[in-house]
Amino acid sequence: MLDITPITPDFVAEVRGLDLRQALPASLFAEVEAALNRYAVLVLPGQAVNEAQQLAFARCFGPLEVSLGPSLYNAGRPRRLDDAGLSDISNLDETGDLLGKQDLRRLINLSNQLWHTDSSFKRTPASVSILSAQEVVREGGETEFADMRAAWDALPPQQQARLEELVAEHDYFHSRALTGFDAISVPDEWKQRMPPVPQKLVRVHPGSGRKSLYLASHIKRLYGLDDAASRALLDELMSFATLPRFVHQHHWHVDDVVIWDNRCTMHRGRPFDESQRRAMRRATVMDSAPTVPENWRAPAASSHTRAAQDA
Repeated sequence: MLDITPITPDFVAEVRGLDLRQALPASLFAEVEAALNRYAVLVLPGQAVNEAQQLAFARCFGPLEVSLGPSLYNAGRPRRLDDAGLSDISNLDETGDLLGKQDLRRLINLSNQLWHTDSSFKRTPASVSILSAQEVVREGGETEFADMRAAWDALPPQQQARLEELVAEHDYFHSRALTGFDAISVPDEWKQRMPPVPQKLVRVHPGSGRKSLYLASHIKRLYGLDDAASRALLDELMSFATLPRFVHQHHWHVDDVVIWDNRCTMHRGRPFDESQRRAMRRATVMDSAPTVPENWRAPAASSHTRAAQDA
């Protein structure tokens, strides 16, 4: 039986009593899944997993994504990690040396310091992410998590009603451009592989039945609103959903494993001294389906949408 210590009554818990280096019995995994459905973020200290063990645990939650790197900016180059099912969340190159200031991989990864949810820029986004730490910095580099269920619950009912039917355009290159990356001049092949996608602004979490905002820095606009109204509403929602009362900060230790549910949280990495080595790797599980039907069509933009007027 797991030893679960909640950080708050409903958000973030520390979990002990399992060894991710071993195959999990179905009954023990069911406890992990139930805890994740309740707390949305789980911290598992002292898990010295290798790549294969991390991936095997992640597959318990469902089919895995393939890391974006090999298919875009890292195509044709050696990777630091052996398996394409893992995303390299580090400041190291394929030889283990620190990335240079102008290294494309570093510039791309800066967007991890923006509030986001993993892979919302994919037609079928991510469900669960599992991040493990091999090397940590002495100061900084924390990961902050925001509870999008609590943020939704705190909105006035009239505003909730106006937001429920909205759909957002999520664009991989939009979030990259926010950190100074030159997204305009990226190769057409990249844009074709990663076109903007629609996602619901409000989701119902399947494991808990709770409604949740589905926000991310990847959102370029809200369909049906003109650019000014869209930006104003998005900025207001992002500011509200990341108020301190909704946020938990995790301070990393070597061999920490942190699991979070992208369908009801946002997260961001905090800055750190890049002259220090930081090595982490993430396994990401695909959700079961797109949030918006394939036959969905975007409405015409209007500056008089009630959600924009009254938010």
